Amino acid sequence: MNIIKISNLNKSFGEVRAVQDLSLKVKEGELFAFLGVNGAGKSTLMSVLFGLYQPEKGEIRKNGVPVKINDPNDATALGIGMVHQ
Repeated sequence: MNIIKISNLNKSFGEVRAVQDLSLKVKEGELFAFLGVNGAGKSTLMSVLFGLYQPEKGEIRKNGVPVKINDPNDATALGIGMVHQ
């Protein structure tokens, strides 16, 4: 089962599309590293997952259940943490 599943996530800042139609599945025991040039959307994705930003579109599921992550407290309650750069 996927612990985290992100489907069709979108986040923009004005005219700038920071994340566009991103989908990702994370299974138990997997480890991910996000690499890319500045402006690729890595920090934006993590900020959405941690509740610092709200997506315009898309769905996040935790253990198969849709979740709404409004703020870091919600993320922490779901067992989602973030280590900032």
